[in-house]
Amino acid sequence: MLGALGGLGVALVWLSLMSPPVWAATSTTIPVEAIRSGDCTGEDVLLSGRIHLVSHLQSDGSVVGHFNYQGVSGVGLTSGTTYRSSTVDTFRLTEPFPTDINSVRSFHLISRGSEDDLLVYALFHITVDANGNITAEIDDLYMKCTG
Repeated sequence: MLGALGGLGVALVWLSLMSPPVWAATSTTIPVEAIRSGDCTGEDVLLSGRIHLVSHLQSDGSVVGHFNYQGVSGVGLTSGTTYRSSTVDTFRLTEPFPTDINSVRSFHLISRGSEDDLLVYALFHITVDANGNITAEIDDLYMKCTG
């Protein structure tokens, strides 16, 4: 009985070393630095900061990613109005990998005053390599007011 348990233990350790863990995550940051017109604000807004991207390879071979925009802020270049983001966004990509796609994601910039809030659309270029690792960059940004 004891020998069988020892063999099972060795097999489980070997399996854990040979198999990629389902819970393993990769993390990267995407810099944001752009000036865009806030059509309803009557001024240009400087967007800056970092988007945090965390991705997980799932047991079914798909990749789940989370964009966290909380590190992005904005400032009106004339008025000095400040904006903060509090958006988190999730997506799922399925095999076959490697692949690359373009995806439009959006996040809110909330005004710290009575000014209109802003909705920012980001065109991402997302690449998944053969191992399920994700990289992303922003190709374009568009902004509109949400009231």
